[in-house]
Amino acid sequence: MLYQKKTREKVRAAAAALGYRRNPAAASLRTGRSLWVGVMIEGVEDESNAWTWATFELSMLCGVQKTLSDNGYFTVLGSKFGAESDEESLDLLVSSGIGGLILRRPPEAVVERAQALIQEGIPTIAVFPACKDDLYPNSVDMDNKKAGRMAGDLFLKASKKYPLCIIGSKRQTADFDRAEGFSEVFETAWDSKPPTCELHTYAIADNLARITKAFQEHKPDAVLCTDAGSAFVTSIVAERLDLNVPDDVSIIGFDCYSFRAARQQRITSLGASWWEAGQVAADGILDMITNGTKWSEPKMLEPRFVMGHTTPAEFAEGVALPWTI
Repeated sequence: MLYQKKTREKVRAAAAALGYRRNPAAASLRTGRSLWVGVMIEGVEDESNAWTWATFELSMLCGVQKTLSDNGYFTVLGSKFGAESDEESLDLLVSSGIGGLILRRPPEAVVERAQALIQEGIPTIAVFPACKDDLYPNSVDMDNKKAGRMAGDLFLKASKKYPLCIIGSKRQTADFDRAEGFSEVFETAWDSKPPTCELHTYAIADNLARITKAFQEHKPDAVLCTDAGSAFVTSIVAERLDLNVPDDVSIIGFDCYSFRAARQQRITSLGASWWEAGQVAADGILDMITNGTKWSEPKMLEPRFVMGHTTPAEFAEGVALPWTI
């Protein structure tokens, strides 16, 4: 063993002296295994909405890239810019000779294609899938029901009496799981579920009207919004109704701590670590490639609370701060 170590050190020293750089293509030919892993992130058309999600996508990508690099693998990046090009982008990644694939919230058409790739021997993992069944069990997601319960427990602890849940217009599995976890807390404590307001469109005017109606009907003092967009619109409704946030009404959203709401308040948020999601996905892909491991269930990430301006200061008690991405 000592001899092997000394030999390895000599080889590395000689390679450094000669300016040798590892050739991943040659290494792939030698081992018969591709050292490239494809990653498809959420695409944006231009910079007008890039600032909203860029920090999240970049954090996930960095988590993936560092994990792959630390293990001698390389990242091939792809992105999607609309339903018509999703499959084309995926096919381009596959044609580059990748040995594995990580997909950030793949749409239905890509999920179907990815399932075929798995059967062809290309390990594939979905990160934060739109539906919990997408590529099941090969997915990395946050425990959304637990996150909803976390929000409910915070409001209950703060003696909030009139909770309201607003389900975002994306209406994905995660939205309903968060709402379900939130309702469970109050159903257990009070034997009754809080009212919900479901959004069915991306039109801001329509959502403003629907949330305003819910506020006027239920007069909430605490609101859980299941996504970032609904939390932003809710803050505008509170401002228009001349409600003080967080004294009159507290608001908690999801993955919305990278932007501000009405009155320039940073929205208190729940979310998972996107960096950790990238690491877990990359570790999983490497394990599948090198060991042929098969997942029997998805990898679930713990929800994290990020204190903002839309909840009272007492909400930060017992929370490890600061934490952002």
